[in-house]
Amino acid sequence: MAAKLVKYKGRKDAVVLGIPRGGVEVAYAIAKELNVKLGIAVSKKIPSPGNLELAIGAVAFGGVVSLDKGFAFSYGVGKDYIESETRKLAAEIKRRYLAYGVKFPNVKGKIAVVVDDGMATGHTVLAAVRAVRKGKPKRVIVAVPVSSRQAADLVKADADEIICLDVPDFFMAVGNFYRNFPQLADEDVIDYLGAVKHA
Repeated sequence: MAAKLVKYKGRKDAVVLGIPRGGVEVAYAIAKELNVKLGIAVSKKIPSPGNLELAIGAVAFGGVVSLDKGFAFSYGVGKDYIESETRKLAAEIKRRYLAYGVKFPNVKGKIAVVVDDGMATGHTVLAAVRAVRKGKPKRVIVAVPVSSRQAADLVKADADEIICLDVPDFFMAVGNFYRNFPQLADEDVIDYLGAVKHA
């Protein structure tokens, strides 16, 4: 993915923003290769009550919410559940920024590259992109190794550009496209942030 972003190599007006936790590992590799600053854009999925792996939406820093209302309705998810989950996730987002010892970087007039380890429904990335937009960047680029077609279609309306290495016809879960897909801990994210220039 870094090769597809090579035109931004060494640019002071470019910043790579990983979505914790898995996206930070991918973002670190890109930021290191491009020699640009690394930051984080915290976004958390709103899980379906019956399936915690299935996202019906997401909440990002700054209170930005992306919600698939049709999907939520079809699963019988009520307003109270969504509001309760949104509050919980907002508190977790705040906790993560404190735990990582960083703030959301100033992206005004910059090229912001939002990175995750993949997109299944696309809501986590979409909420992050919309939150990043509030900082008035020059461009918002989404970079992911793999995405479902549905997610790529969802996100492309809000991003200036999407860089994705694979959009397979059959998509079950992001983890299926990795040989090893361990869950990262907060300590791993802190290590990655400390290993390259902070945004």
